[in-house]
Amino acid sequence: MRLVAGENCCLARIIGQDTLFIHFQPIMSVKKKTVFGLEALCRCVDPAGGKIPPGILFELARAEDMALVLDRLCRRKALENYSKSCLKQEDLLLFLNIDVSIIDKGVVGSGNLLNAVRLSGLNPGGIVIEIVESRVKDLAALKCFVERHKHYGFLIALDDVGSGNSNLDRIPLVKPDILKIDRSLVSEIDKKYYKQEVFRSLVNLSRKIGALVVAEGVEREEEAIMVLELGADLLQGYYFAEPRPLTGNPAEMGIEKINYLACKFKSYMAGKINTIVFQHRQYETILNEIMARISGKSFRDFDYYLQQMIADYPGLECAYVLDEYGIQVTDTHCNPFSLPEPGRAFYKPAEKGADHSFKDYYYLLVHTCLNKFTTEPYVSMASGNLCITVSSSFTDDKDDRYILCVDFKQ
Repeated sequence: MRLVAGENCCLARIIGQDTLFIHFQPIMSVKKKTVFGLEALCRCVDPAGGKIPPGILFELARAEDMALVLDRLCRRKALENYSKSCLKQEDLLLFLNIDVSIIDKGVVGSGNLLNAVRLSGLNPGGIVIEIVESRVKDLAALKCFVERHKHYGFLIALDDVGSGNSNLDRIPLVKPDILKIDRSLVSEIDKKYYKQEVFRSLVNLSRKIGALVVAEGVEREEEAIMVLELGADLLQGYYFAEPRPLTGNPAEMGIEKINYLACKFKSYMAGKINTIVFQHRQYETILNEIMARISGKSFRDFDYYLQQMIADYPGLECAYVLDEYGIQVTDTHCNPFSLPEPGRAFYKPAEKGADHSFKDYYYLLVHTCLNKFTTEPYVSMASGNLCITVSSSFTDDKDDRYILCVDFKQ
């Protein structure tokens, strides 16, 4: 079917000829192996026979000052379709998109959505209102809309979180029940470390505020596995199912993919844990060998042993020694192949006298009973590479305490 977006797409004619229809896309809980909810998505065929993309349809509605009419029509059709197939599916949630431009038009207290839900025989507690907050200009109206509909029992989801237009400062304003992380972050997340860390940060934020995380736009198995590993509660995307009309049992949409992915994720995590265990055994072996060389020696000889150590263990990135107060007492000895490229002055190995007392590899080792501490992966300020630091205490020939720090490239 051809796409159209021309001048002949008169919205009044589209509405009059009833060429709007609703498709539904499942939102999956892989952990529970169930369909968590369905998102209602408006689709339209122009009377001339071509498909009108939703974005163009709503732009047309705003241009013709019919955004409110179109928004309410789409919601009514979604509720009618959903109630026919899912009225008895009490555990299933319906996700409804709201054209937030209408919030700026003073419709906050109309009660239209609540009445439409009740007329459909549905419970507001089973409806999730999706909001793209970046499109709302009147923040007071947005806050009033959210608070009113939460009072009615609706759940609130912030859509497109992490996209170029999202404003994280509005999360405290909306206090969402669900964060839907935008597909721009999810796409190829298995290959891109920075996307992974942004996603992980949003998951951590959601945990703090008691919200669930939906990863949108999942199209590949590798993306699905990565967002699960990073902590996503729910997944949505073409990998599981394309949006389509409701037929059969909605709770079974994409269920085969859920079961398959659950098995793959278990296998993936088991393999990753085995790899991590093997790596940490290697780290411990190297660390113990280094400790055997440097322990009981004069602190004046530490630089000699560290330099020798880097030559003997090419897998190491950097090594340095701190005193008991967290002050660096040696140079940072680096693998020459790990040094930053010329011109990247931002990354520079720490020098003697640098204060590491605020670093977790210092204070968590010193102020606990641990013999050894290993950091989470982070970007090294010495090289710009992703690494971990392993630290351990030892004493010199005068029984003074020092801390050996070794960086391993990831």
